Amino acid sequence: MDEISRSARRSYDLSVVGLGLNRTQWRIIGLLLQEPELTQAAIGKRLELESATIGQAVMALCQRGLAERERAPSDKRAWRISLTSEIDAILPQLRQSADRLHGILWAGFTSEEKSEMKTLLGRISNNLAQLPVAAD
Repeated sequence: MDEISRSARRSYDLSVVGLGLNRTQWRIIGLLLQEPELTQAAIGKRLELESATIGQAVMALCQRGLAERERAPSDKRAWRISLTSEIDAILPQLRQSADRLHGILWAGFTSEEKSEMKTLLGRISNNLAQLPVAAD
């Protein structure tokens, strides 16, 4: 599973290289598309990356006008990150690249096989959820 994930990320990297985004930046964009406002710390935790790495990527996105940072209302020490409307200019290419990769990954699978795979991976995920998690 890890190798498949790594290969998929490398392939996506190549497909969006013309946008000038690195892996951390497009992963942040993807996460913010799913959850529109997250703190920088939450992004780092979800992506399992160091705060300095996330900080640099967020600043680069802000400098390009794709994201903005503001102090979180609940904790003035935290930065809340959100995408700006400028993301609309590159979103079609990001989506097209993701759809193309998705098509390649699932080529030759029937709907039933995809459903079964989702069920099996869900069971693995649920099994892992039973394990204790190390404190951050």
